[in-house]
Amino acid sequence: MESLGHFIFELLKITFLGFIYATILYYIYKLIPENNKPEWIKTWLKTKKRLWLSITLFLLFYMFTPYGDHGLGDSARIPISFTKEISNVNWTKYAQLDKVKSSDNNDIYLTQFKKVNNILCGNLDSDFFRYQNAFFVYDIDSEKLEEFQTEEDYNKFAETKKLPKSNELKSFEDNYKDYWSGWRFFLLP
Repeated sequence: MESLGHFIFELLKITFLGFIYATILYYIYKLIPENNKPEWIKTWLKTKKRLWLSITLFLLFYMFTPYGDHGLGDSARIPISFTKEISNVNWTKYAQLDKVKSSDNNDIYLTQFKKVNNILCGNLDSDFFRYQNAFFVYDIDSEKLEEFQTEEDYNKFAETKKLPKSNELKSFEDNYKDYWSGWRFFLLP
């Protein structure tokens, strides 16, 4: 039920954003001299409704891309690449790094993490799995995972590579707010 309510809210938000963007583009279009307008744009923009519908559909499709999907209802997600994400359900303290396995061959669950320069640093913490290591560094580009047994080992490595130390890692909720708030919240679905 939460997902349905959130989806209806998103549809209303997309419709409103489409209207605002269509209005802005329509009046910018009207400022262009008539002889400089391409013919295909003239036919496409005969009415503001057509532009509104086009932008609304574009925003709807964008909402389901990896960089537009922030989760519906009780699920939340943060994209870290086009194919990888960190997801959470019901805003528990545990989040999952999707499609990456630990050295124990378990799914990676974490409570604290930070992404810097396409490198994800975090702790290995789960209410379901027992990990032999406590921290990890995941290079998103090369898809290489490096794990560390202790916080001290991780902090030494982080210092040499100029990565965030363990006390600089943030919770899923803080990372979610940092990623999705601000201009993304107001200007995107």
